[in-house]
Amino acid sequence: MRDANESKVRPSPSKSASEALKQIPVRQEHVPGANVLHPSRRLLQYLTLFILIIIPVSGLFRIDLESANFILLERQVWFSDFLLIFGLWLFVASLLVMSYSLVGSAFCGWMCPQNTAAEFADMLTRKLLGRSADMLDISGEQMKVAVRKQSMLNYLLLAIGLLLPAMLYALIPLLYFNPPSVIWSYMTLSEEAMNNGSLYWIYLIFTGLFLFDIAAVKHLWCKYMCFYRVWQESFKSTYSLRLRYDDQRAERCTQCHYCVDACVLDLDPRTTGQIDNCINCGACVTACDELNSKRKKGNEPGLLSFVIGEKNSTSKKLNPAALFLMRSSPPLLSTLAGALLLGMGITAYQSEEFSVSQMAENSAGKVLDYNINIAHKLFSPANVTIQVEGLNDSFLLDKQQIHFETAGRKSVILHVSDTLPAGLHRFRVVVSADNGWSDRFHVTHFVKSEKTGSTSNL
Repeated sequence: MRDANESKVRPSPSKSASEALKQIPVRQEHVPGANVLHPSRRLLQYLTLFILIIIPVSGLFRIDLESANFILLERQVWFSDFLLIFGLWLFVASLLVMSYSLVGSAFCGWMCPQNTAAEFADMLTRKLLGRSADMLDISGEQMKVAVRKQSMLNYLLLAIGLLLPAMLYALIPLLYFNPPSVIWSYMTLSEEAMNNGSLYWIYLIFTGLFLFDIAAVKHLWCKYMCFYRVWQESFKSTYSLRLRYDDQRAERCTQCHYCVDACVLDLDPRTTGQIDNCINCGACVTACDELNSKRKKGNEPGLLSFVIGEKNSTSKKLNPAALFLMRSSPPLLSTLAGALLLGMGITAYQSEEFSVSQMAENSAGKVLDYNINIAHKLFSPANVTIQVEGLNDSFLLDKQQIHFETAGRKSVILHVSDTLPAGLHRFRVVVSADNGWSDRFHVTHFVKSEKTGSTSNL
């Protein structure tokens, strides 16, 4: 009986092991999102604005309204430059698709200029008028200004703080349609710019539109009006970057709603799915991490984090390079193909183009003059030399050399002597530039008898 009683009191081996495991302290690694995520996002947002300004100023890409051409790498891009156009389009489109399939809507939260300006306006409004001072609310509620911040100085500072980014944003589209020299002449109030003030009116209109957008519309654009996001959602999948909520520590999630308050789109980050309005800005991750790091019971990571892939997926066993190739191989191949075509287009690019056309007949019904039209497509100085082969001395050129200070078109008149005998006279117009480019154009000049006159066949 004594042995039977002892067997009842003695704990089972499995129970003892379970209790022993509970005694082992478990420490969770704390990734300081509040200290790293938010500053990194701000840096990338401001870097994006800087790149948007540098692209047209440096000549990397711009639209030339005067010549109705694209400017790429200080080159005029014509429709004849097919490899350059198609390669650039394929490269950019495939790169965007690849980014959407991997990081989802991270562009909206980390790079979009609209969201950058809206967040700046939110920050400025909270500091000067209070967090409830939304200028445009579709719910119909009136703007609420904190009593202790009711002063004309705060309103004036807010107006100036919203006007300055609006003026900067209004300058960006003008840079994409005008050379930097033109923009600078308007900024320095040159005499030519003052005489032709049309660009000032355009700039004023853009400033007003951006001011209304930054001050009133803000995140409503992201929630209801951005068509770009619809395209993004088409390429998202269960492998795309998304928020993960640690439901195993749900008891830590009290009724604070700190993450919900931090969301600029009024979402509950704990319930986001594959298709939602989340822009992956990470504001909720930072807020939750910051709150949990201040707990008295210990420094803990937040319950929200970013994750790529599915739970219990075999893809987690793969190394990062193999995982990247598995998820993005189709758009990656297209991106590489676009880069290859773009490189081929730049290599085969013709810096000059020219054509020869006959001019109107003279009073005697003879065609003696030809128009040589030369286009220089680079925004850099060049000297172009013209030579005529096959006519001996029976011709006269207005100019044998043309100087281009920048991209543009110039014409030279070729006059053929009227002393040529009747018959076919074939000659070549050879044009060469000091940058190594050269080309030739074959012309057949037909001289009829004195009775019938002269004609040509190009």
